[in-house]
Amino acid sequence: MKTGLSGALWQTTRAFLAMIACAFATAVPTLAQDYPAQLIRLVVPYPPGGSTDIVARNFAALLTKELGQNVLVENRPGAATNIGADAVAKARPDGYTLLFGTSGQVLNPIFGPVPPFDLMSSLDPVSPVVRVPFIVAAHKDAPFSTPRELVAAARASPGKFSISSPQLDLYVDLLKSRAGIDLLHVTYKGGAAAATDAISGQVNMVYALVPVLIPQLQGGRLKALGVASNRRLAVLPGVPTFVEAGIDYEATVWFGLLAPAGTPKTILNRLSQATQKIAESAAFTDKLTPIGAVAVSATPEEFRAQLVAETAFWQQVAKSMPHLVAPDAKK
Repeated sequence: MKTGLSGALWQTTRAFLAMIACAFATAVPTLAQDYPAQLIRLVVPYPPGGSTDIVARNFAALLTKELGQNVLVENRPGAATNIGADAVAKARPDGYTLLFGTSGQVLNPIFGPVPPFDLMSSLDPVSPVVRVPFIVAAHKDAPFSTPRELVAAARASPGKFSISSPQLDLYVDLLKSRAGIDLLHVTYKGGAAAATDAISGQVNMVYALVPVLIPQLQGGRLKALGVASNRRLAVLPGVPTFVEAGIDYEATVWFGLLAPAGTPKTILNRLSQATQKIAESAAFTDKLTPIGAVAVSATPEEFRAQLVAETAFWQQVAKSMPHLVAPDAKK
């Protein structure tokens, strides 16, 4: 049984806690409404100077103008994007630490290296920003110039033709499976070396992201066979898609904006709306189109649905191609 003093103390304590809770509840919307009121860190999980970093810095400059607050790029490379993504997942959900994520956020939990966090419960999707498709290009004297011709030649001589890539086993194996062909896949540490050996004829073809091969294609050192997007690219209008050739194959990587889980919805929407304006601006698209990249945007809800669908797709791929799953991702 409580004494009068302890009862009074209990009532005072309870009132104080209620006051704290009320103040906190009203403070969060106020902070969200004033967003952004300070510098924003955009974490890029790759080293400076690469294609992801370049796109991120262009985006950050335009986001700075849209929000009226500086957006600073912070490079946090390592562990196939897991280090940078984990840092954001553990950051305060106040909109001032964001992730310039990639398709790796979907692929890593399935194929490895497995991140120390759960994508869907640790990060809030904001909006995709850019999509970049893959392309298959060949030595200029290769006996095929289109996806249909490649498939016909590969089926006539299984295992005869070689294709290089910067360790893109997942995408190349999926292409071979969907096209029903057998190619000798030779992996390299980087896209430049993979392209160089295709140019010299050490391998017949190279598989890489479009921006990696644009200079060689435009310089006539390689010829484009097919692009792995759902439609032709403005920068390569004469290059057919694999879908046009009757092959159910589309392979692109995305760059997108994600925030720590629990970020107020008003902030997520503010960032998504700003991204949409950037994606529709000539200042952004004029930099992307010449390299074969496409500006995109979506609402947070649409982006989340996209990630859920992609996760389901790649989980099915993993079941059909278990040899591509790293030991730490096998359960």
